[in-house]
Amino acid sequence: MIKIGTIFKKLIKRFQSEKVRGISWLQNHRNSHLYKHISEETLLSSKKSNTVFIFGSGYSINDISQDEWKYFEKHDTISFNWFVYQKFVRIDYHIIKEIAPNDLDSSIWHPKFNEYSKNIAENPFYSKTIFIVQKGWKATGGNRMIGLHLLSKNSNIFRYYISYRGKDRLPTFTFSEGLSHNGTLSLCINFAWIMGWKKIVLVGVDLYDRRYFWLNQKETRDRDMMRGASYKDQHNMSKVTVPLMNKWRKFFIKNNVELYVYNSKSLLAEVLPVYLMK
Repeated sequence: MIKIGTIFKKLIKRFQSEKVRGISWLQNHRNSHLYKHISEETLLSSKKSNTVFIFGSGYSINDISQDEWKYFEKHDTISFNWFVYQKFVRIDYHIIKEIAPNDLDSSIWHPKFNEYSKNIAENPFYSKTIFIVQKGWKATGGNRMIGLHLLSKNSNIFRYYISYRGKDRLPTFTFSEGLSHNGTLSLCINFAWIMGWKKIVLVGVDLYDRRYFWLNQKETRDRDMMRGASYKDQHNMSKVTVPLMNKWRKFFIKNNVELYVYNSKSLLAEVLPVYLMK
């Protein structure tokens, strides 16, 4: 039997969550016009190759050589979330979804958002990036980035919806359908599929531990400590991502698209071919 106190706490949290969403949505609505929003046509015409590299934030990023980074830059590049710490490679598209571990506590989310925007503003590798920012009622992070002026007003921005159609869903075919979400990585891959790249390569998506390239080798990220996890543990999305990417690989094969993983030690190497530079 569910206790009344438990139900009440859930209702309070739900009310707080909806209130926060409402505030961020209004802020976005008020200030969205200050930014340059590119059209879908302009976005689709911006890619310059048939191959795209998507960068995760696993510790294996530190093992990539300068020659490899230069090779990546000959093609198109996508990053997401906290890859903004990097000083390695030009980023053509950056997908904004997860920024703070808590959207309700301003003592947590506010400094995280400020740090995030500062990393972008001071990073020359993001000077010509197109920012792919979530929109809609549930897009608290994306709405805050726009509503609180946390991106440069000179930024090129494209807004996307998330498609909520249950777990293990396949990629959507158009931006109007929204991007299929089962972790931010799936958003990036769905984005790459709609954009029309024929080879999609996942770099720094390790999953075998929770180490991140900007931290010390044996340092646990604050978000993982909040979950009671250690840097030694498998990534919290590993059990979801590996079978999902196996399913998506089969979908892409049928549609003449190749999905690769770059790190041969990644858990994804169990289901995806390893990309070799030519």
